[in-house]
Amino acid sequence: MTANDGTIKSNGRNRSVDNMGIVVKRVNLKRIDSDRKVVEFDPQKHGKITGSRFLAVLGRDGYMSEFKAACLIARVFYDDTKNKYTEAGEIIEPIVRGYVRENCDTIIRDALGIDPAADISIEEPIDKKDCYYDHFRSDKVFGGMVDGFVRCKGRREAILEIKTAKDDSGWHDENGNIIIPEGYYLQASLYAQLANLDRIVFAAAFLQESDYESPENFVPSEKNTLIVAVDKKDITEEMAAAREWFQRYILQGRTPEWKESDEGIIDILTSERIDEMPGDVRFMFKRYIRFMDSDEDLSDLEYSIIELMSSAAVDGVSKVLYEQDGVRFSVSLEGVPRLTVTRI
Repeated sequence: MTANDGTIKSNGRNRSVDNMGIVVKRVNLKRIDSDRKVVEFDPQKHGKITGSRFLAVLGRDGYMSEFKAACLIARVFYDDTKNKYTEAGEIIEPIVRGYVRENCDTIIRDALGIDPAADISIEEPIDKKDCYYDHFRSDKVFGGMVDGFVRCKGRREAILEIKTAKDDSGWHDENGNIIIPEGYYLQASLYAQLANLDRIVFAAAFLQESDYESPENFVPSEKNTLIVAVDKKDITEEMAAAREWFQRYILQGRTPEWKESDEGIIDILTSERIDEMPGDVRFMFKRYIRFMDSDEDLSDLEYSIIELMSSAAVDGVSKVLYEQDGVRFSVSLEGVPRLTVTRI
């Protein structure tokens, strides 16, 4: 039960399944030190500090810990989980960029205070595959991808940063004045600094629940899309602190100490997470999900799932995880393999 090319993608590893067995390409993980609560990795195979990880590296992110940021930068952990919010953001970003382009001569010109006689345009970002997912390859520590640039008189004038949110509460203070969320401001300021620009144009789209269900139908307007221009923040101290953190951890091949809240990552690192199943196999899981809350006997189906997921494991892992249609399948490999199914 494999795809036509016999491939099952699993936890950052490309796993080819055939009669000869399983071939594994491992992520950058050398050792998990449970005594010191650190993960060791090859310091020659790291990534960089991107805007989305900048706040976490500084210890100021309420959603991402320093440990998780280090694992992502070191490529020992891949957090590529899709949900309706990330998927909607990816689809709506180019729609908002088009809206900004169409309104350059009015909203953007006024926001940046550009001379009425000067030409103004929006520059598309370089495709992520053409720049190896990094628009700032010359910097050895910092990187990332911008959403575009505002051009004036044939040169870049500002960074364009596009965001989506469920509402505008984080973009206004208690008096109704426009504010920029700290994480977004630092991220955009980092990219502005790397691009040698002083201005940032934020385009924030505020979505209704229906927009998450059908993001391709989103229509930007003055009512649901905020466009504001600001000067970049002075982040000299923050960049210096981040560089020091990079030297202390990433270039030394170890993470900061993990906390209790990070133990889910350790669970993943000691597990095998299957990211993609062939179509015929997905149908089997879909059938299980359809009848999981019924009285139907699913024991034969459970046995097939356990057998399939166990076959994707390599030596040393204690659990295999797979998620489909909002349901997590977990097979424990300690002793007799056991299947646990939970809605997420």
